[in-house]
Amino acid sequence: MNIESVQDKLIFKAVAGSHMYGLNTPESDTDYRGVFKIDASSYFTFNQRIEQASDEKQDITYYTIHRFLQLACAGNPNVLEYLWCPADCVVISSKEWREIQLIRDKFITKSVLDSFAGYSIAQIKKARGQNKLVNNPMPEKKPTKEDFCWVIPMDVSDPNDYGEHWCGYLLSKSKQEMPFRPTKLADSYIDLSYHHCSAVEHLHDTYRLYHYGKDAKGVFRGDDSADIVPTNIPIEDERNRFAGLLIYNKDAYERELKLWKQYWDWMKNRNNARWVDQENKKVDYDGKNMMHCMRLIISAENILEHGQPLVRPGAEVLAFLRDIRAGKLPYDKLVDEAERRIAKLDEARKTCSLPKNPCYDTVNELSIRLHKQLL
Repeated sequence: MNIESVQDKLIFKAVAGSHMYGLNTPESDTDYRGVFKIDASSYFTFNQRIEQASDEKQDITYYTIHRFLQLACAGNPNVLEYLWCPADCVVISSKEWREIQLIRDKFITKSVLDSFAGYSIAQIKKARGQNKLVNNPMPEKKPTKEDFCWVIPMDVSDPNDYGEHWCGYLLSKSKQEMPFRPTKLADSYIDLSYHHCSAVEHLHDTYRLYHYGKDAKGVFRGDDSADIVPTNIPIEDERNRFAGLLIYNKDAYERELKLWKQYWDWMKNRNNARWVDQENKKVDYDGKNMMHCMRLIISAENILEHGQPLVRPGAEVLAFLRDIRAGKLPYDKLVDEAERRIAKLDEARKTCSLPKNPCYDTVNELSIRLHKQLL
């Protein structure tokens, strides 16, 4: 289901993310989140239940009532925060939404503390991970299978010993001082498109190469497959066309290709302004992720003290969080502070009066009542 088709079904819509927390900057994206109702036929259709609608970049996401309640019961931090959304961020509200808000306390449990703390720990790790992407850029050129190939060309004193089909240009550019040393394919004169190959018995990822010139189908066939395509070599060609050995590190190629795709997907979708300081080596972590990590921990502390997440912090906390985003605090110090607060949360959780699980009876009763209105 697309975004346009649910606009007239929204029971709640709000500006989310940094704007909701009071942490937005002039470069911040504007994200929207909301909840929409669906008609009974869509809700009950077998194997076609609609859960949510999003745009391509996930800047806008709307959940069905059922999915929203499900995520709230699971303690999803972002979903729970919408139930305490500041009034200046609310775009659409409704009677149905206010009914959901009336039972928002029923979602606050001990397990919510785990969700907030667990998510923040993941964010700490992500901060370093994203920093690796900034400081280890990938080349624009996509990795090729040939980049992960090595060859041991046939090296003989008299090429005529191997018949008219043997090609002297298959030798490496500089004759190897030691025998049986692999040479990178790029440093040899071998063109795999002029060859066939067969697997070497008892050796992993090693193949015999046979030169067929323009009549060859190539060792790799098709851009999408990482696999080599072995060929049955006639016995009479075993000696006359043998060109050497090929070693292909398929696992390394697939790993590098995955990293290349991850990097350029990230480059395509990232907010460039967010990474300027890291790319200029001014900070050594993703300030935005670290800021939200600490924000979640502070919000969890507020749940313990006041029974609700802290969505819009006060001036002192906002200043602290902005300093984190600006990279004014050392990464190791922030990690120590986060771990100290999480340990304190773990201890407090053991003795707090929050229920273990949401009040499912109340949530089910509301869900049934709201969906009956759709019949």
